[in-house]
Amino acid sequence: MFSISALAGTLREIARDYAGSANIELVPKAYEDALAYARNRYYTDTADVFIAAGSNGAFLQNQLEAPLVIIRTDGFDVMQALASARKASAAVGLVSYEHSFEELEQFARAFDVPLNTRTYRTPEDARRAVRELAQLGVKVVVGSGLVTEIAQEMGLEAILIYSRQGVVKAFEEAIRLASAKASGGVRRNSQAYTYHNEQDLIGNSKAVEKLRNTIRLCGSIDFSVLIQGETGVGKELVAQSIHTSSPRAGKPFVAINCASLTESLLESELFGYEEGAFSGAVKGGRAGMFESAQGGTVFLDEIGDMPLAFQTRLLRILEDSTVRRIGSASPRKVDFRLLAASNVNLQQAVEEGRFREDLYFRLNEMLIHIPPLRERTEDIAELAGYFLRTTPVRVSKSRFDEFLHLALPILQSLPWPGNIRQLKNVCRRAAVMMLQESDLSSWPTWFPDLMVDSQNSALSPGQLKDLPGPIDSMNALALAYSRAPKHGRAEIVREALKVVGGEVNKVAEGLGISRSTVWRLGKSV
Repeated sequence: MFSISALAGTLREIARDYAGSANIELVPKAYEDALAYARNRYYTDTADVFIAAGSNGAFLQNQLEAPLVIIRTDGFDVMQALASARKASAAVGLVSYEHSFEELEQFARAFDVPLNTRTYRTPEDARRAVRELAQLGVKVVVGSGLVTEIAQEMGLEAILIYSRQGVVKAFEEAIRLASAKASGGVRRNSQAYTYHNEQDLIGNSKAVEKLRNTIRLCGSIDFSVLIQGETGVGKELVAQSIHTSSPRAGKPFVAINCASLTESLLESELFGYEEGAFSGAVKGGRAGMFESAQGGTVFLDEIGDMPLAFQTRLLRILEDSTVRRIGSASPRKVDFRLLAASNVNLQQAVEEGRFREDLYFRLNEMLIHIPPLRERTEDIAELAGYFLRTTPVRVSKSRFDEFLHLALPILQSLPWPGNIRQLKNVCRRAAVMMLQESDLSSWPTWFPDLMVDSQNSALSPGQLKDLPGPIDSMNALALAYSRAPKHGRAEIVREALKVVGGEVNKVAEGLGISRSTVWRLGKSV
């Protein structure tokens, strides 16, 4: 792990929890020093995976050939940090690496939280950004370890943008990669990693019950399985469930995302290499994923992004049950079961020449289609309840239940392009808002802002009509009106007139527009 910042304390604390599962070393280096150190450790086979964050992580990601896990933040992490900062001062600044959080600025405006944002690429940029915020009267700065150190140097309070959960997630991903890379030391069922089974699928809809039955069937038959579904539906959870329900359950489960690695790194990770195969190859060579999974299961996620040349080699491995390491002429016998997943239409990819037809049919011995969330809306109540209860925010169960009772009609009417992953994010954001909003009856005014990562960030009038109570509905309609393009405002006005029984004065007051505008836009009512 590379850290020269305030993040080091959190890393050190969490690393102790994994002392029995992995050898984790905290390295106080950054940028060029970290790159040189990492290359030396990786090519001398004394380190398998590296963890970094912020600008240091971005620098290494562009330069380092070794597996690297970035400690990432999501909107929930940032909102938690901002909520903590808000308790210390009303004047809060956010400094983020490279990109600004426009959706958070929108969120802050909606809830009247003063927020000044800046971005940076280099340490000099970060120092300049913090100085500008200080000159604006900001008292608390939220940002990376580098940013918080600079803020503290300037006499400001500082809140780390990284959550404990984000660091834990990075650790677990790094351990997974290290286990999969190690020759003979692949990832196995242990305290360090717990695999899912079909009972971890949340929901009681017919679609979910059918999926559970299909998983059990696939587990009992040692065929290749192609798992298809939109992003965020839980394809790896299904793959793990197939593995744990199969006779191979006690053997390794090795997973790799074909879209997350460079072509050269993907080749060495999949096929392995012999000593001297290329510059930097470790002494004795290294086993690839297929060898490491001996007797177990290989899961290739986003297989539609696998280069065509690798598709040919993969097909040969599946047909011959042998693999040749890079730099070797001798085949090695392998025994594994292949599961593959894709969120794109592989048949279309075949027609377009981006995916081999013979490999497609070899993978498609059994097919599982995971339905999107919009096709199993009866499961949303149970899913949302689970995500709310397991969110690391101190909110009572009764408040979660109250919110779910109020919001469920809208939750069930949304298209959810990000599926279960998006629903989870929305529930986590809602939990944060419950810390600030004592009266949940106002939820329609702030709920649309929880949808900032959706392609449908504003609720339509048709969805708003089911909101509880005319006052709450009018608040939500006012929010929708303020964001709607000109051609969409008439529909909102007509919906508002329906809500209040055609009383023009109430609509004008509720939407903040003139009576004449109400008459003009609502004249078709």
